[in-house]
Amino acid sequence: MLSHNVSARSESIAGCIEACRTRLKAVSQTPWLDARILASFVTGLDASAVVAYGDTALRAGKRRLLFALAERRAAGEPVAYIVGAKDFCGLRLAVDRRVMVPRPETEALVMAIVEQWRGAAPHIVDVGTGSGAIACALAHMLPGSRVVATDVSEDALMVARANVNALGLAERVRLVRGDLFDGIPEGETFDAMAANLPYIEDGAADSLDLAVRDEPAIALYAGCDGLAVYRRMLRAAPARLASGGALYCECGPRNSLGLAKLVKEAFPAAHVSIRKDLAGLERIVSAQLAKPAV
Repeated sequence: MLSHNVSARSESIAGCIEACRTRLKAVSQTPWLDARILASFVTGLDASAVVAYGDTALRAGKRRLLFALAERRAAGEPVAYIVGAKDFCGLRLAVDRRVMVPRPETEALVMAIVEQWRGAAPHIVDVGTGSGAIACALAHMLPGSRVVATDVSEDALMVARANVNALGLAERVRLVRGDLFDGIPEGETFDAMAANLPYIEDGAADSLDLAVRDEPAIALYAGCDGLAVYRRMLRAAPARLASGGALYCECGPRNSLGLAKLVKEAFPAAHVSIRKDLAGLERIVSAQLAKPAV
């Protein structure tokens, strides 16, 4: 546990960050980043200012608060829950225990959609929106788009609604409560379909980072192979994807081939591919439908 009785050197912002980093290195894969984010939250300084003013003394009250937050992180609580926010695709999103924390690998899914539809005005559905991260990022980066974002959890939609409103996207992002496509009018189809559904195998909790295990189970686990929810979605997806449209699904590297097979079965005439994230892991399964011959 971090001590509040510190030397003059340790009273500085930099010294407190180092103390937090040392405390977190056994439980976090990114201890220095975690410590800097917590320090930014406590001081009100942005990431560069925390470094630039590292020699500045941190008052005792803020030092105690920083160390207390570091102890929460050491116990496994995600940093984003502690500070109540997460950066995603250049946007600052509110998050809490009602939703999963948006992750860098999901940015690869967003960018795949943006690259294909930049300059167009696609009608997009984000299935299982959670915090609204994907829906907000797409609406922000594709100004001509219209986005429908669904989630079965009213708690999650409350978080998503707060993010949509805070980012000024309410006119182009429609939030719908329902399981997968439930709640969307029959016959409404989409040019692009994004899905970051649960894809972790039941019983795999022990293999997850402590911070991940703290997130909503309904958003994590999906049967013995992690694909149970995707199976249900893919039974309904063909009726919802417009001619020439494209599907983009996030999964784990262990079940990417299994998901690609399911997608091909649902869309036998589509071109199905697997894309890697920035870490080089197979993460995005996509399907491109052919446009009808003129």
